[in-house]
Amino acid sequence: MNILWKLRGYIKMFSRQYIIAIVALQVVALLSLIPSWLIGRIIDSISANELSITYLLIHIGGIVVSAIAMYGLRYVWQSQLYGASIAIAKVLRRDLFRKFSMLSPSFYSRRSSGDLMAHATNDLNAVEEATGMGIMTLVDSFIAGLTVIFGMIFIVSGELTAVALLPFPLLVFITKRYGANLHKTFGRAQESFANLNEETRETVSGIRAVRSHGIGQRQEQRFGKTLDETLKANLAVAKVDAAFAPTIQLIYGLSFVISLAYGAWLISHDLISVGLFTTFTLYLGQLLGPFLQFGWQFNVFQRGSTSWKRLEALFSEKEEVVEGAVILPVDAKATLNIDITSFSYQNANRRALDKINITVPDGSFIGITGPTGSGKSTLLQLVLRQFQLPNGSSISIDGHLVDSLTFHSLRNKMAWVPQKPFLFSGTVAENIALAKPDATYEQIQHVANMAGIKNEIDDMPDGFNTELREGGSNLSGGQRQRLTLARALLSDADILLLDDPFSALDIKTEVIVRQNLKANYSHKTMLLVTQRLPNLIEADRIFVLNEGQVEEQGSHHDLLANQGWYSMVYQRQSQLNTVIEDISIPDSEEMKEVGDHHG
Repeated sequence: MNILWKLRGYIKMFSRQYIIAIVALQVVALLSLIPSWLIGRIIDSISANELSITYLLIHIGGIVVSAIAMYGLRYVWQSQLYGASIAIAKVLRRDLFRKFSMLSPSFYSRRSSGDLMAHATNDLNAVEEATGMGIMTLVDSFIAGLTVIFGMIFIVSGELTAVALLPFPLLVFITKRYGANLHKTFGRAQESFANLNEETRETVSGIRAVRSHGIGQRQEQRFGKTLDETLKANLAVAKVDAAFAPTIQLIYGLSFVISLAYGAWLISHDLISVGLFTTFTLYLGQLLGPFLQFGWQFNVFQRGSTSWKRLEALFSEKEEVVEGAVILPVDAKATLNIDITSFSYQNANRRALDKINITVPDGSFIGITGPTGSGKSTLLQLVLRQFQLPNGSSISIDGHLVDSLTFHSLRNKMAWVPQKPFLFSGTVAENIALAKPDATYEQIQHVANMAGIKNEIDDMPDGFNTELREGGSNLSGGQRQRLTLARALLSDADILLLDDPFSALDIKTEVIVRQNLKANYSHKTMLLVTQRLPNLIEADRIFVLNEGQVEEQGSHHDLLANQGWYSMVYQRQSQLNTVIEDISIPDSEEMKEVGDHHG
């Protein structure tokens, strides 16, 4: 039950609802004593041959009134209690989502999506149940149990009550043993569920690769093995669960047998009336519910405690990138100063960047190129503060260190087109307007045109209202890339960070997009990462990275004169482009003639 102490901050937020529920529960517990007491009085009247119609109707009326009152109060406490638990789950989900959004990419490289989804679903559900059903069973078993026991003592017999409660210490001992076992088995079940989640996610997201490589049977076997492990772990939990109720009923049955035997002895010696003993047995019957709840609450709290322990570990993850407090002035120039002494990824055996010193003037066009794995994308991610800069390194915008800025003001100043574009479920228009939801339809159309995709969108069944499937899977790679570019162009950002935005485009489309950027967005500061060197001909300055260091820098003509990596790759690409342009593609009439001839 230490989970309640750990969640006290959340419970306190809804303390009013919990107090109302507890008071209503107490009143229900008191009212539940009345029917059994009245029934005992009726039986004593029958035994004494004194029962009258008036006496019977009054007592039956009392039973009916108490039952109606209990019905209404049960509605009150259940709606208040479960309403509070649902509200706590809502706050927890909001906090968990905020935590997910604050954690850096390095965290996500260590944790699987399936595991994180298990935290956001099963674990949160278990905690919600502990703050709802768990608290309900705890309070109900405690209040109802104590109230009934007090009724047994003060209305019937303290001696008979003491005899009836003799087996109860055994219940506490056994329940504690079951609880410890449940904690272990449920923890393993949650881990196996996370593995099953991840296996399912990988198979579904990579279904094209699975089919194209013909490994469906192998994936099915892997999934079957994971499913068996999950089943085994959950069966272990079910076995512990199944032992609770029979154990409690056995102890309760023992208590009932002892009570009957001793009660019969008391009646035979005229120490208690038949009516009072009937009331006692009815009270003892009412104790079965609290007994079962007593065992059930251990079950619920152990599940919740195990899940909260997993969630607590997630909440305690340190945020590597800490938000600053400075708000970047609206009129700040889009000037970047990048000074990185060194940067390495966690557990990496080499530096990703080393001795990088780049100045990007306001409104300039800077090109960044180099071999694969040279640190180009890493550089842009550091500018965006996706990772924490090491000591001795700094990046500033118009003299303001990015480490000191709020995330909102920093990312309002920048628009990023990632190397791997990501689209959300929704319409094409909604995806383009992601950073600017209040954009007009004309503005959305304009940036789509600038990104060279407007005509293709117009040809779609519903145009800009076409619904995209998960990740934009109903679009080609080039279309996804251009939609992401259009999204960046629609934002009011003064700095465009373009990470290889033309890699999936054909040469003709690439030229159109490049010309649109030059004609309409030359006033913005632009950092373009690309290995297609013709895109950098008009760059103000080009930086060639190799193994994390600046190997060459200068204008396009300077780098050609250097006869280094840039010059060699540019010449090869120019020759390839010439070959492609020389290939003549037959027009439709020529193709028709060829078809007729072969026909």
